[in-house]
Amino acid sequence: MSKMKVTKDVLSQLLSTIDEVELKKTSNRMMVAAKIGSALKDKGISQKAFAKMVGKTESEVSSWLSGDRNFTIDTLTEISIALNITLIDTEVQSACSVPTHVLLSEKGRGTGAEIAKKSCWTYSLSYIDCRTKTEKVG
Repeated sequence: MSKMKVTKDVLSQLLSTIDEVELKKTSNRMMVAAKIGSALKDKGISQKAFAKMVGKTESEVSSWLSGDRNFTIDTLTEISIALNITLIDTEVQSACSVPTHVLLSEKGRGTGAEIAKKSCWTYSLSYIDCRTKTEKVG
C-alpha cells in the first residue's frame, strides 16, 4: 500500500469521527486564521510587528495563525481594527418583502394574486449606525 493511500485512509477515518458541529468550529477557526495571515501578508506586516501593534506576544499571534485558537469577540474586534479587515459581520440589516399587490391596487392591473406572482419588492429597514449615531437607510 502506498504512503499516500495510507495517509488518505487515516485522514478519512479521523474526519469520520468528528461531528458536524466540531468540524464547523474547526473550519471557522482555520478561516479566521487564514484571513488574518492573508491580511498580514498583503500589508507586509510581520508577526512580530503585528504582536506589537495589538499588545500581544509573538507566541500568541503565532497561536492565532495556527488555526487552533478559539477567539473572543473582543480579540476579533481588536484584530479587525488593527488590520482594517472584517472578521465578524454584525451589521444590522433587516429586510422585508412586500407583495406588489399591497402597493398596486389600481384597477386593470390584474388581481393581487396575479401581481404577487409576478414580483415582490424588497425594502431594507433603516438602522442606527452606532459608530456615528446617525440613521442609515438601506
